[in-house]
Amino acid sequence: MQTAKRFFSLEGIDGSGKSTHIDMLVRALESEGYKVVRLREPGGAKISERIRELLLDPAFKGVMADDTELLLYNAARAQVIHEIIQPALDAGSVVIADRFAWSTFAYQGYARGLGADKVHRLTELTCGGCFPELTIVLDLTVEASRKRMANRGGTPDRLESEKAEFFERVREGYLAAGRDYSDCVSVVDADRTQDEVHRDVLSLIHAKLK
Repeated sequence: MQTAKRFFSLEGIDGSGKSTHIDMLVRALESEGYKVVRLREPGGAKISERIRELLLDPAFKGVMADDTELLLYNAARAQVIHEIIQPALDAGSVVIADRFAWSTFAYQGYARGLGADKVHRLTELTCGGCFPELTIVLDLTVEASRKRMANRGGTPDRLESEKAEFFERVREGYLAAGRDYSDCVSVVDADRTQDEVHRDVLSLIHAKLK
């Protein structure tokens, strides 16, 4: 996969701390003088946010076909690349995504059983040369994830309401990406203090920005 300089993503199962560590990362980079564009996936652009509503709506649990899910994620991604990510990179900004294509590899390729080859072919079509030069997977056990999510409260969305076995497969997908694509995927233990995790995340990003 052809990667884009200054484009990074954070991945992990729910509760792994992605949003918190993106907050910390963005503040750190901006304090160093970088212009940073942050986005979430699916979403980031108006069309992508509308697709997000469809994907996460609990009313479609058990109704949405797995291939439909796969295509919708990539449709949302294609739009945000066109509208937000590529223009930001062209302008010299650093782009930080809360999830990107490795989520599709883990959730649809592994957990849904659609297969890595199918996902990779579609990802190449969707992303072209706009693929993160580094993805950091915040690794957390499913048990720890469930505890953190329970403390948050609220009503789970369509994906959050999946069973523990589903998220075990998602985690397996992320760890497989870290093993097989270590040139652009790094796995960080998320079951530590925020400061410890942040130091590792920032160090990995700094190494790419040199």
